[in-house]
Amino acid sequence: MDYLIIGHITKDHFQNGYRLGGTAVYSGVLAQRMGLNVAVFTSGASNLDLDIMKGIDIIDQPSPGTTTFINEYSPEGRTQRLLDRAEDLDLNQIPEMWRQAKIIHLAPLARDVPISASREFPQGILAYSLQGWMRDWDDEGWISSTPLPRLDPPVRKKSAGFLSIEDLGDNRNALKSIHSQFPTLVTTLGPMGVKIQSGSRILSVPAPPAAERDPTGAGDIFAAAFMILWKLWGTDIERAAFMANALAASSVSQQGTNGIPKKELITEILEVQK
Repeated sequence: MDYLIIGHITKDHFQNGYRLGGTAVYSGVLAQRMGLNVAVFTSGASNLDLDIMKGIDIIDQPSPGTTTFINEYSPEGRTQRLLDRAEDLDLNQIPEMWRQAKIIHLAPLARDVPISASREFPQGILAYSLQGWMRDWDDEGWISSTPLPRLDPPVRKKSAGFLSIEDLGDNRNALKSIHSQFPTLVTTLGPMGVKIQSGSRILSVPAPPAAERDPTGAGDIFAAAFMILWKLWGTDIERAAFMANALAASSVSQQGTNGIPKKELITEILEVQK
């Protein structure tokens, strides 16, 4: 197994129905289309149409519900509401063979992955999508940002954390504290690209222009592409970010999972960006 993703596959409310969502979908499909063997450990997805994930190994921990969001975008940013939530993920159910994956992507959506999950994977490269640990919600499901819990034990060197500038809410000063926990921290800035803090090095990598229709999943596409390019394929960190930006930018012109780049487009973009 090359790439293991741990986190809820979601239902995202869209117009008069629902569509598939979650880091496990966007990062997983992108990684598979880049040629990797991919597995997903999730919960609550058994009633969803997972055709787009054909060829990805999935273990679906039983749950009475499926994590369900309403996402609304405006010039001021995204507003979210949590309508339902699947069970917390029991990492003991992950097969030993999967635990040996080259990249383990911890991708909670609503605190569904324990913050101590890294202890279960002493080997391999860890990617942390931080948004699911930085969300709180009230009794009606309206989501607000909350500080990232302290990670224990300290994150090992061959790891990276990912968050969007919106995950910080109004507390942009929290970025310094989060960076202190990660050897490499990537902050996605939407159409402005990404900021990477790796050790004492700070990089600002712009994104190519894109006609934005739906930004959902772009950060997840970036995270998967960046980790594969940088950690598995040995691409220089700045070049890896530049290429991952191009893949993420290509996704925002279409709705939902339709924007995940196809194999042919991935090959074309990576060749052009070399």
